Amino acid sequence: MAINDKKIEKLLERAEILDKRIKEDTAERKRILAEIDRLSYANLKTELAKNDMTTDDYIRFIKMKKKMADKNISVEDIEEMIDGISENTEENDDEKKIF
Repeated sequence: MAINDKKIEKLLERAEILDKRIKEDTAERKRILAEIDRLSYANLKTELAKNDMTTDDYIRFIKMKKKMADKNISVEDIEEMIDGISENTEENDDEKKIF
């Protein structure tokens, strides 16, 4: 039994060391993830500023992209629609000049 008691004691000590390491590593992981979030947000703000967008503009953009994806509408579809509107506007301008 004495031999097993020593092994048990060593294993318990090892388990305590591992518990301590797990707690320390978990805390370090949380710090690292918080820093990643902070840096990612800073990158996002910089990118938005380059495009003269506010965070509200970005949120609207993301919601619009989701709506487009849900309805299977592509950017090309939107461009065609805008081109069609532009052509109609030009035609209306020509009609006004005639009368």
